[in-house]
Amino acid sequence: VELDGFEVNEGLVVICATNFPQMLDSALTRPGRLDKTVVVPLPDLKGREQIFQMYADKVTLGDDVNLLVMARRTAGMTGADIFNIINIAAVKASACNQEAVYMRDLDEAFDRVVVGLQRRNPMSDEEKKMTAYHEGGHTLIGIHTKGTDPVHKATIMPRGQALGVTWTVQDYEKHSEKLFELRGRLDVLMGGKAAEELIYGVDNVTSGCISDLASATQLARRMVMNCGMGATPQGAPMYLDTNEYSVLSEEHKREVDYKVQKLLDEAYTRAEKLLKAKKKELDRLADCLVEFETLNRDEIHLAVAGRKNEITKTRAASAEKEAAAIKARKPASPA
Repeated sequence: VELDGFEVNEGLVVICATNFPQMLDSALTRPGRLDKTVVVPLPDLKGREQIFQMYADKVTLGDDVNLLVMARRTAGMTGADIFNIINIAAVKASACNQEAVYMRDLDEAFDRVVVGLQRRNPMSDEEKKMTAYHEGGHTLIGIHTKGTDPVHKATIMPRGQALGVTWTVQDYEKHSEKLFELRGRLDVLMGGKAAEELIYGVDNVTSGCISDLASATQLARRMVMNCGMGATPQGAPMYLDTNEYSVLSEEHKREVDYKVQKLLDEAYTRAEKLLKAKKKELDRLADCLVEFETLNRDEIHLAVAGRKNEITKTRAASAEKEAAAIKARKPASPA
């Protein structure tokens, strides 16, 4: 196929795809070449449910599976992510000699796609306790801060490259974020370090805060440079590409750095103040994380309220119910 305009190619349609159109050479996208653009957005709730149904038709699902719940939980995911969830759940079910994929399999597959595969815990008891307070700080800030996404789970079990993880799930479709929501995200990211400093002191804060600080700094810089947020601007805010930071003048860099640092300082102060006020809740949550290692949303609220016994009872009842269900699914042995 010739795209130079000198050779006629009749009956041919050239279709290309990219997830990064900004990098396309203008010679490819000028009129007469690849000048027609079809935008394929991320699937909405209905689209995700239909994608789940399409891929789920190839596996046997248990009676407790609710694909609408999974579709709500996977806001912002692509069709490839959804296929991955179904595939991981099916592989796990097969490895466990199950006749069907159940909701718990999909839950575990979702967690693996979002935060990585759970690994064996190599930490000492002291490190587990510190990690519990770290993740407890993230979790409490997420619970008590306006505009944050609901906390889905918190764990002190290593997942991916992290020694512990707290992750959230959107309750509804989001296409943009308000300033107070972005500030809430900064507060949550600062919650881990603030909790460690509150419990163990400034000199005992661990290096586990590195990824939180990196994410917070990137977010704050994007807020300042891309969204015109931060300190009160003189006149209209200017858009700057974060990749262009290195070519800014020294004066402009100082202005950006000042605004970024101000956002980070304010977020850390809010997180520190909230955790000091909720220290008893933090202690309860950390204690439950050490004992149970992973807590879901309902268990987190029980832990914060000091109802640890109810978590134990609920888990025991769930284990009995699951054992009974497995027993019922097994074929009866011949007499």
